[in-house]
Amino acid sequence: MRCRYVEISVIVHATESLEKVFNALRRFFGELPLVVEIYEGHHGNPIYLVTSYLEDCDALLEKLCSAFGGAVPASRGEAEGLYYLRLDKQALAAGAVKAVEHDDVVRLKIRTKDGLCS
Repeated sequence: MRCRYVEISVIVHATESLEKVFNALRRFFGELPLVVEIYEGHHGNPIYLVTSYLEDCDALLEKLCSAFGGAVPASRGEAEGLYYLRLDKQALAAGAVKAVEHDDVVRLKIRTKDGLCS
């Protein structure tokens, strides 16, 4: 097994549909065990932190490698085999996979045995 684990996290604001975010995540990542934590924003509005942790992630890694043409634009972490990738949340909701640097993202923390797309 090349992929050790993937942690997925996304923040959903009160102006967004939690169900649409769930659907976007499941459309790309498949059925996921989702954990939802609810926080309160500055004006009392709900803010949801949605997370998931996958150990059986080789198929997901292959899907990411395919989506990015074999070169996933992830940042390397401090530890060997640790990568970070930020996917555009709005693009994912529209069915596209796009790496971005802004804040409205689905965050991936990927731990591999020997690189991302080897």
